[in-house]
Amino acid sequence: RSPTALALALATRLRFAADYIASFTSVSSSNTCIVSDVRSNCTLSSVTAVERTPGNSLEDGNDVIKDLSSCDIFNGNWVLDDSRPAYIPGSCPYVDDSFNCFKNGRVDFSYVRYRWKPFDCQIPRFNGRKMLEMLRGKRLVFVGDSLNRNMWESLVCSLRESLKDKRSLFEVSTRNEYRTQGFFSLRFQDYQCIIDFIKSPFLVQEWKISDKSEIRRETLRLDMIQGSKYSDADIIVFNTGHWWTHQKTGKGKNYFQEGSHVYDRMEVKEAFTKALKTWAQWVDSNIDRKHTRVFFAGYSSSHF
Repeated sequence: RSPTALALALATRLRFAADYIASFTSVSSSNTCIVSDVRSNCTLSSVTAVERTPGNSLEDGNDVIKDLSSCDIFNGNWVLDDSRPAYIPGSCPYVDDSFNCFKNGRVDFSYVRYRWKPFDCQIPRFNGRKMLEMLRGKRLVFVGDSLNRNMWESLVCSLRESLKDKRSLFEVSTRNEYRTQGFFSLRFQDYQCIIDFIKSPFLVQEWKISDKSEIRRETLRLDMIQGSKYSDADIIVFNTGHWWTHQKTGKGKNYFQEGSHVYDRMEVKEAFTKALKTWAQWVDSNIDRKHTRVFFAGYSSSHF
């Protein structure tokens, strides 16, 4: 496109975004059923939106947290929410270009209006400053593929929005280091908090081996965790899954390795199981449960 056309397209999206964000300043009371649910007849998956400011929570988070210990927060639905998004689309510099819906020209903004609603409890609305206080002096690490990178980007952008002085957020490692080493680290200086992303799409170690013709070819070590420098982190979020559907892993021919043995053929389900056992054994052997909390996020069934 010509520079004029690009500028016009960007200006149109910016006006659209400005009008969209402005609509959050005054939201009338409403009750919208998003998904039918036989357990609730839509009452559990509905949202009540009321007029509020960013500092005015719909309900006291401290009271709500008391109910979460006995609630399965992973069992619920996504529901529409007309309150302000955690950060304005297009405002955060840490969203990768390939993941940037706003920059890539997506015209609807409904995707920023959803929140997660468990069936049996209410999750407090995200509060960036409160979360930074909870993370004060801690290190949070995301380890995995692009899904976890999405989670990392979303979180640091949401926390960044809550900072009074955004210059207090520093890049411990640069984008160039991420391209070469698969490591990106941000430090929230005022809270002495570090949030990292480490690229490890399989969690186990990608490898190379020489065949009889001295030709180097790629393998995947199912018996070896990818080298790590995060075992002492306070919170670690792991995920893997998407890369196991790629051509080499899907076919499983002369690719999966244990010790010095490369399997002529192995079904990907068996290889995936072996890899997760290796990962779990590493966690049991190297993580101090009294200090570090571990989560496994898995993968999205609709990713492709």
